[in-house]
Amino acid sequence: MKRKIVQHGSSSLTVTLPIKWTEKYNLKKGDEVNVEEAGPLLKISTEQEIASPKKEIDATTSGIFTKNNLSHLYQLGYDEITVRFNNGKTLESIRQRIPDCIGFEIIDQKPNRVLIKSIATTIDTEFDTLLRKSFQVTNEMAKEILEAIKQQHFAKLKEIRNMETLNNRFTDVCIRILNKKGYNIPQRTMQIYEIVKNIERIADEFKYICDAFENHKKKIDPSLLSLFKETIDYYLAFYSIFYKFNPKLKEKLYLERKTLLPKLTATLKQTKGKDSLFLHHMIDIVKKTYEGAGGYFALIL
Repeated sequence: MKRKIVQHGSSSLTVTLPIKWTEKYNLKKGDEVNVEEAGPLLKISTEQEIASPKKEIDATTSGIFTKNNLSHLYQLGYDEITVRFNNGKTLESIRQRIPDCIGFEIIDQKPNRVLIKSIATTIDTEFDTLLRKSFQVTNEMAKEILEAIKQQHFAKLKEIRNMETLNNRFTDVCIRILNKKGYNIPQRTMQIYEIVKNIERIADEFKYICDAFENHKKKIDPSLLSLFKETIDYYLAFYSIFYKFNPKLKEKLYLERKTLLPKLTATLKQTKGKDSLFLHHMIDIVKKTYEGAGGYFALIL
């Protein structure tokens, strides 16, 4: 876009700021912006968050309001949400999900209305820390599942499954921050978003494995455990390269998928029951790891 230079007095030249940009970041008269000079370029930026309007939902006319709807509004960056309802199940769903939305609290409640606000002020500045925690929880989940299945401690899987909820909390905050503030490299927000979503989806697959085997009684075939370890190692390569680039890990993520997926698929055709379900989730973990790694490789270009 182009802007005309306007002279004010004898020594000042000004240009106007695009109104959509100022509204997006809630900038008003008297607010400060950063101006950086880089040769012929002049960069104007702000440290303010993207303005997040209040949201009102009327579930009496728009249909059922679920706990997943609350998570979506949380991820979108809303700081104040009013939900009107005529069904007690709506409030029950909200109360179930509130603990997973870090910083959200119910601050006012009436018989047919609830007001939710964000009381967190610093959490939105901790993207990098929360992203690493998302990875680390998923890493630990993978390793503990493998060990529990090896030792035939299947009952322990129910406890390990709870780690997926913790992963959701961290990834939800990360998505919320991206929607409110964007990424520190604005042109790469889409790529980092893809990475976060795939970490969350990989944790889901580990959760499904816990669900499938928490009441299992029989020893699992060692060949399946070997494939599961290969699957976990493939995912862990993604975590490792994200925090320390290594050309060999890049090669592993690109090439090993081409051998690991056919091996998993061929074994799947020869199995049935829970074993085939196990392999199905391994295949999904490999695919989602590859998609997340693709986001990373685009991120660093």
